Amino acid sequence: MLELPSNAEAARLLERLGARAVDRAETLAARPDPRKHRELWRHLEGCYGDLMSRMGSGLPVDGYRGFPAMPVDANSVALHLYVWLYLAVLPETLRYHAERGIDRATSWETLSTLGPMMAEHRAVHGLGGIGRFGQWCPPLKFRGAEYRLGRLEYDRGRGELPDGTTGFLLHLHIPSGAPLSPEACDVSFDLAREFFGRHFPDEPVSYLVCHSWLLDPQITEYLPERSNIVRFLRRFELKPFISDDQEHADGDMLEYIFGRPSQSDPVTDGLLTELPQDTSLRRAYTAHLRSGRHWHARTGRIVF
Repeated sequence: MLELPSNAEAARLLERLGARAVDRAETLAARPDPRKHRELWRHLEGCYGDLMSRMGSGLPVDGYRGFPAMPVDANSVALHLYVWLYLAVLPETLRYHAERGIDRATSWETLSTLGPMMAEHRAVHGLGGIGRFGQWCPPLKFRGAEYRLGRLEYDRGRGELPDGTTGFLLHLHIPSGAPLSPEACDVSFDLAREFFGRHFPDEPVSYLVCHSWLLDPQITEYLPERSNIVRFLRRFELKPFISDDQEHADGDMLEYIFGRPSQSDPVTDGLLTELPQDTSLRRAYTAHLRSGRHWHARTGRIVF
């Protein structure tokens, strides 16, 4: 049964999860109530039931859908609803980690990305909470499927192997923040081999898989071979590019590169004119679109 922590406990947990004072205060002020916010409470209960029923499960072979972003006219309670969801689930997440022998330092390193996400939400949308972001990674973290190990994050899961069989994989994510240096990636890969071998020996991993615009080889036309992004891309064996009709990554890259809201609409010349050109990656993004081409998220793998 869904039970929210008291305001005092919620404030303590939010601080532990890296939330700033302004975000902690607004979360407490936006506490959902089952009588005052009936529709939102039903959505909260549904998401809570989903996370609890999947506690400990990795990504399935047939894919995964997170929780949807809130509407553009969502009020403060709606924008903070997912924050309260994760606070309610947190004790069960920590219990699951303990059952797997995962130390608390790794638990908090993984889960404390919630606070920075709230800061990013405020920077991108000018609003508190996290509700304008679609919820993909946080549900995986709070059900014990995703872990932050050094610079990179890893999702447990199953998928198709090169020989056509199905096996265990780690899905790799690249959070924003520190440089994506080869040294930091090497350390993270070593941590992952030790971590998953120790805590999930029943899931022998064959490959690391990554799906990201960072693996679009078109970027090598603009960045030097010595750049961190190109050296990261070169680690992967890419799946074949089928056609230019694939979904473009132009709108999604706006958030990661420029701190602008991601969008499904085409990126216009007017918007390109507004974008700062103070880094090689930002200049590459803009020049590529001005040439009439698009960016794509590509999938690659590394033998684990």
